Amino acid sequence: MRTARIVVAVSAAVLAVGLASAGAQTKDPAVDKLVADWSAAFASADAKTLASLYTENAIRITPEGGRVVGRDAIGKEFATNFAGPWKGATIKISIGAVQPVAPDIAVGEGTYEVAGVKGPDGKPLPPIKGSYVNTMVKKNGAWVLASNAAVLPAAPPK
Repeated sequence: MRTARIVVAVSAAVLAVGLASAGAQTKDPAVDKLVADWSAAFASADAKTLASLYTENAIRITPEGGRVVGRDAIGKEFATNFAGPWKGATIKISIGAVQPVAPDIAVGEGTYEVAGVKGPDGKPLPPIKGSYVNTMVKKNGAWVLASNAAVLPAAPPK
């Protein structure tokens, strides 16, 4: 009888781990919508809409290592960049893994590529490729960004 209880307990634990892993890999259409909305706002240089996809007190770490805190400051950062080096730039985002932390919190990672950025001399730069990590919270059934860190690849050793 004791052996049967252990087998049942172990089976339940394995099933729970399997379900958690399967749930972590399940595609969430709300995450796809957030990425589509974010990409569309970037494509149209709409800083106001981009800012609306962040929480009021969101933290954004820029690819250059800058820190921007709060929806309003994030919107201003995007507006400044769209008026300058990002004018006419495009972005491609590839969603990687999305791991639920709680029913209304998830962490997502992936890659991005920005083309059409101009250098200080006004000349186009090569496409900028990097990775990102986002903390997302669900508000009214939609995901928004509580934090966003965009990371450039490390420079190769010399």
